[in-house]
Amino acid sequence: MFPRTTSALAGTAVALLTFTATPAQAAPADSAFAVAASGLVKIPRTPAVSGTGKESLVSAGLPTPGPSLLTAKALTAEVGAGRAESVVTGLALNLGLLPATLPLPGLSAEAIRAECRDGKGSVSIAKLKAGGKALDLDRVPPNTTVPVAQLIELVVNKQTKNNDGTLTVTAVSARLLGQTQTVDIASATCAKAGTSPEPTTKPAADKPQPSGKAPKPTPVPAHLDVTG
Repeated sequence: MFPRTTSALAGTAVALLTFTATPAQAAPADSAFAVAASGLVKIPRTPAVSGTGKESLVSAGLPTPGPSLLTAKALTAEVGAGRAESVVTGLALNLGLLPATLPLPGLSAEAIRAECRDGKGSVSIAKLKAGGKALDLDRVPPNTTVPVAQLIELVVNKQTKNNDGTLTVTAVSARLLGQTQTVDIASATCAKAGTSPEPTTKPAADKPQPSGKAPKPTPVPAHLDVTG
């Protein structure tokens, strides 16, 4: 399932970084990442692919002085022609490590997947649990908000239209401590097939001919949607 992986867990630890990571930048068209976090704990988009390609990490954990906030058995990001996909398996979030006035339940999932194809997004979630309690959130409608506990809110199948016309689908976006901490799990961005940027200049106007004949029309590219 994961044909290309990093060679050692040490490389994984470096890639996942610690609390001083550079903030992640906006994802370009056709891109994917498995996990990312911002706030008290920062994780850059890891692993991340844009354009085409596939990156995987196995037995990944966020290095901390004590227990890891986030661990996973495998993280994968893949981008191909007209599609992007990210998968996280064996996920565990130990939210009890975050400074909070109330105890926070841990989150876990057997598998979380996001796919974007031809400008349309879909997610699948297997055995998601909060504090050991199962949450049935597989294939829910886009942008479903789920209050899990005090100071914990999940946005499942989060879909966002970007300014460049692409769609970003994030399987699970966790908002913690009143959004002081966020964790995004499995995200993919893609463009609709056949789309291209709008022209920035108008075609030159046709000029009359010296003979007084009607000018030869200038072809203008056009796109017609066909339905039915």
